[in-house]
Amino acid sequence: MLIVPFLLLLATAANAATPVYRGSFDSAEEHWTVVHGSAALDTNVLHEGHKSIRLERDAISQDASVLLALVTLTIGKRYEVSGWVRTEDLQVRDVDRTPIAIGAALAMASMPFDVHAAALGVTQPWTHVSLKFVASRSNDQVLLTAGNGGSFRGKAWFAGIDLKEIPSSVDEWPASEAVQTFGPAYRYPAAGWIYLHIEGQPYERGYQHGHLMAREIPEYLERCAAVVAQRVLVAGQNSCGACSYSDPTRSNSCMFGRQLHGIGSRGENALPYPALGAACRG
Repeated sequence: MLIVPFLLLLATAANAATPVYRGSFDSAEEHWTVVHGSAALDTNVLHEGHKSIRLERDAISQDASVLLALVTLTIGKRYEVSGWVRTEDLQVRDVDRTPIAIGAALAMASMPFDVHAAALGVTQPWTHVSLKFVASRSNDQVLLTAGNGGSFRGKAWFAGIDLKEIPSSVDEWPASEAVQTFGPAYRYPAAGWIYLHIEGQPYERGYQHGHLMAREIPEYLERCAAVVAQRVLVAGQNSCGACSYSDPTRSNSCMFGRQLHGIGSRGENALPYPALGAACRG
């Protein structure tokens, strides 16, 4: 009769997460490094009685980011980073063509800019956020950001940062049926994004990318074409919209304008490539 509880205890222990890092900003010895913007301990804004770290922009940087202490991970194992985030009048603004600026978010230093926990903006109370990932580096750092990829104003607070190893059998993703493969390359959906892995020489990587994204690439081109076409209509029929050139007598010298305005050899409206600005110099 005592065997069943004992086995249940073993199963619970096997599935328990293993703590890797627990950050507290109460101690002066807590190690963190300001990368961009301004960061300071805040004794007035507490989370469950503990100090928080406040991120703001400064006169030099348009965003703010902080790296926490270096941690040791096992490549290929699954981890979860989590913490509490609070914001006050936090608003982001894109500074380049691509809209990528995000609010207050939690990530790892090894991750691409667009991989992070749920981002917070405007004024939000303390909110718990988390992100599960597979370690790609043996040494990594928790990254706290505000306005990453753009510019921001306002304030963001972080507290109760936690990093733990999680068993692969718990809520494992991606499921095998969600993964599409092509040789060593593969893709799968993740939190509204498409995770794409390619490897090899440049030609091999390009071929893998085109094969696995064969549906999304034309859709992206169509969306870009629609956006630029709208800009042309707003600017006027004598303007290319992708550059400042607006002389209709020389529109043939503007490759982008030729395609968009339908004055090519067959009078077609070809779909422009999204990066034609570099080729569009009149």
